[in-house]
Amino acid sequence: MKLVDSHAHVFKPGLKLAAVRRYAPTYTASKEDFIYNFESKGLEAGVLIQPSFLGTDNSHMIEAIKTNPTKLYGVAVVEPSISLAELKELDTHNIIGIRLNLYGVEQPDLTSDEWKTCLFYIKQLDWHVELHTDAVNLSTFVEPLLKAGVKIVIDHWGKPTVDNPLEDEGFKYMLSIGSTNRVWVKISGVYRLKKGADFDTCQGLAKQMLPNLLESYGPKRLLWGSDWPHTNFESDINYDATWESFVDMVPDEIVRNTILGESFAELLPQK
Repeated sequence: MKLVDSHAHVFKPGLKLAAVRRYAPTYTASKEDFIYNFESKGLEAGVLIQPSFLGTDNSHMIEAIKTNPTKLYGVAVVEPSISLAELKELDTHNIIGIRLNLYGVEQPDLTSDEWKTCLFYIKQLDWHVELHTDAVNLSTFVEPLLKAGVKIVIDHWGKPTVDNPLEDEGFKYMLSIGSTNRVWVKISGVYRLKKGADFDTCQGLAKQMLPNLLESYGPKRLLWGSDWPHTNFESDINYDATWESFVDMVPDEIVRNTILGESFAELLPQK
């Protein structure tokens, strides 16, 4: 069973950018650097998440995976009109899910016929759907995904928006669906928990939230991701800091390895 960093990105200048984007980096985040980082912590694999600024052109991520197929997986961004044949082609390149980054874009109607068809294909492949949105919006998207029977991954602690995350209605909703056993939560991007707050403040919030997540989900439904290369936070955060944050929050090595290994193994498509 591999121990896995479940959230990182690779890119370089000069790639074709999405027409609608909130950010475009001017540096290279290479697969070699990512692999070096996770292997330095004793991990054996990593998951590349298609960056929103590259839209549905997953080719750069796929090329990275092709050169390291035993160490890298991917989560793609696709149009809902994508065919089953196209999804099966992605499946051959270690793609294990699709991501819906719902910031700054028109919100999808997952109950539409087009999306229902796409989600039917996703279920056939035993992929997951990853959600990146504020916690208050989660139920709008989680409910049709549960109805479609797909596995769900919620990014970055669920992204609560109120000062006390334990009072966030979206966070409470997220806790309530842990019992479905079909939802995973990424305890990644701690430093994104509160806009404008320093790392220590965000770490403190995460420590308040984690016991609730462990109670509702258990370690078998939590995932850890470094969020490397920490886009928009590059000057403040590095891989070592994210790893140390995780170890500080989860000092029990058995629990850590369950999150890093067993949880990810259950998320993987069963072939």
